[in-house]
Amino acid sequence: MATDPEDLLNAFSRAYLDAVREEDEPATAIEAETSEPWVLKEEAGRFGLFRPWESFAKGDVPLGLFDLQEIGLLFRAIWPALGKDGVFRLRETPTEEGYAVQVADRTVAHLRRFHPEAVFAANLGSYLLRSPYALALIVWLAGPAAQREIGRALAALASGGAREGGAEAPPAV
Repeated sequence: MATDPEDLLNAFSRAYLDAVREEDEPATAIEAETSEPWVLKEEAGRFGLFRPWESFAKGDVPLGLFDLQEIGLLFRAIWPALGKDGVFRLRETPTEEGYAVQVADRTVAHLRRFHPEAVFAANLGSYLLRSPYALALIVWLAGPAAQREIGRALAALASGGAREGGAEAPPAV
């Protein structure tokens, strides 16, 4: 029985793949497209962001192509966050206190101005807090001097000596 070489590159048959291309994507498609795993692969001094099973050699087009490895690794760290539903939501109608920032149905903050970029950034930060590998990659990319200062800041926070405004230790998120 002859096998189409194209079928060897995917566990699903060509007929099945052709049929599902006609279907609408579910609401979760963006998360599937951005979810782990991602790797950075080098070719000719440039770095491509690929799934582990993809490569330049196979003719795959990278998600991103970077001149600097550090920039590629930064995108590798944050890319999965883009498909996740954000923890924070910004209400479009202001109250007396400002624009409500909500987690689920609970208001947790108010912003004086309507600033969706701040909420996007908070959602990205929230993702990093929940992804030990992405957080470690960000710290590693910061370099040795920043890592030394991060270590000192963590030690001060853990001992209670550097908390802003004399507040208690930050809660675990």
